[in-house]
Amino acid sequence: MLIGPASALVHGWPWLRVDAVVRSGRTLHHYRRRLDRPDRPWIRLRPVSERADGPGALVRRGRRLLAVVPEPGGPLTYQLVGTEWVPAGEVAVPPAVTAPSAARLGLDASRVRAIAAFGRSRLLVDEDGSLFSYHALPGGSWERDACLRLADHSSVFVAGTESVKLAQVSGDRDATPTPWGERAPTLSDSLVTAGVRGTDLGVRVDHSGRSFLLFGDTHWTRPWLGTRDAIAEVVVGGDLPTVRFHGSPLKLVGCAAGRITMREYDVPLDGFSHSGHLYGLFSSNHFRRGRVMGRSVLARAVSDEPVLDPAARRRPLRFEVLGTFSERHFINASVQLRPAAQVPGCRGDGDVLLVWGSGPYRASEPRLALLDAAALARLDAGVPPARAGVHYWAGAGWADAESAAAPLFGPAALGELSVRWVEAAGRYLMLYASAPEDPIGPAVVLRSAVRPWGPWSPRVRLLDWVAGGMSRDPHTRFIKASRDDDPVGDRIFRAQADGTGAAYAPYLFDATSEGADLVLRYTLSTWNPYQVVLMRHRLPLASL
Repeated sequence: MLIGPASALVHGWPWLRVDAVVRSGRTLHHYRRRLDRPDRPWIRLRPVSERADGPGALVRRGRRLLAVVPEPGGPLTYQLVGTEWVPAGEVAVPPAVTAPSAARLGLDASRVRAIAAFGRSRLLVDEDGSLFSYHALPGGSWERDACLRLADHSSVFVAGTESVKLAQVSGDRDATPTPWGERAPTLSDSLVTAGVRGTDLGVRVDHSGRSFLLFGDTHWTRPWLGTRDAIAEVVVGGDLPTVRFHGSPLKLVGCAAGRITMREYDVPLDGFSHSGHLYGLFSSNHFRRGRVMGRSVLARAVSDEPVLDPAARRRPLRFEVLGTFSERHFINASVQLRPAAQVPGCRGDGDVLLVWGSGPYRASEPRLALLDAAALARLDAGVPPARAGVHYWAGAGWADAESAAAPLFGPAALGELSVRWVEAAGRYLMLYASAPEDPIGPAVVLRSAVRPWGPWSPRVRLLDWVAGGMSRDPHTRFIKASRDDDPVGDRIFRAQADGTGAAYAPYLFDATSEGADLVLRYTLSTWNPYQVVLMRHRLPLASL
């Protein structure tokens, strides 16, 4: 077993946190997660022991944290001193804890291997080698809130070449210095033109012959705007597109918007065009009920022909809220409008809206929902999405209840995802980022399917963003790799400036065929610098 009943423990000093010890082979690893915010990830620290015969147990003695480890010579106690575990010189008796059964907790007993209870309302669960933490919901049910380790040992195709960065989309100057010391302009020059210092996401939406990019938490030169989201128009042509930011943020309006927040993590997820209207799907109510994102809402642009002006400083682009789409399985989502005749099992001459979604942020498998043409018409009339005829893929057909939505594949711990029908490939392509401690590594992952529900192909690794984005060469590096003396990065806000970077949110931008190859372009968000870059990947069509 990887964990036992006492393998996790909550502390209240110096801040609220949970420590856990997890066995991997003979090594007992130490993990920690701060509990002051739901978006805090699990972090692996120094190992406790490399002679573990079984799961460890944590004991608290005043302010001391002890770990009892079963070793070949008998149980041995270690104490955490600073960041190191040292023999304690005493024998601590592990607490007599009995983990509650999976059945009693309402969890899938066929997958659960062990449970470590920490606190009255939190669990650490081993599901076939994948480790997830859970928190209690009102009513006694449980919900994943984070992934500690993903044990996906399915086959992986590694593309012959890694994705390459084409250009930085947002910001003033490219964060990567040239060999001669200068920094190239970005595709938007957004700082000077629109007052956008940095942003993330960048999902493409086509509408009325125009293309837009919807961006997430945006840092403006006007601090009173906080992290309000942004929009830009993109002109595709030549080797690189041109991006033109609107000088004011996005804003949700309407009678339903009074209960909807637009702060950190409240971001546009995707959008689509229907009957001359521009629609957007947004996450909202962050940190509600212990979640990173509380729900998703569907909204429609007030103007059918949005006017974007970089110089506009007091004219936000408004979306009227139509209602909540999901509070469960579709909080992060990717959408696409498709002719009903081209979706197996759908009838009629109209369109259907396909919605691929994930629930708890970076802790859940993808699922699929569908709205038929009649439902889209009712949305135009202001009917809330929950009552507009949404159907959910249940594994062998469609169901009317969201609770019946079945995972499309797993195990998985998806955050942001991007799905598009790609004509050049004759199938749906899905992009997402790998999960913590996934055997595939820190990667941008591609899957494909002929039908929207799958079966989805084995994973294709497009980019190892540590090896590729944090290259030893500072002139090709586009993610900050070290805390000291790294010329790559920016200092937009304190929490980001002094740390190393990461990559997330790969969104498909476009795809073309060139001979026997498929050429993909996608936007990718980086944590440091806090910007969006445009990536390109070439892979054989036969590999899909």
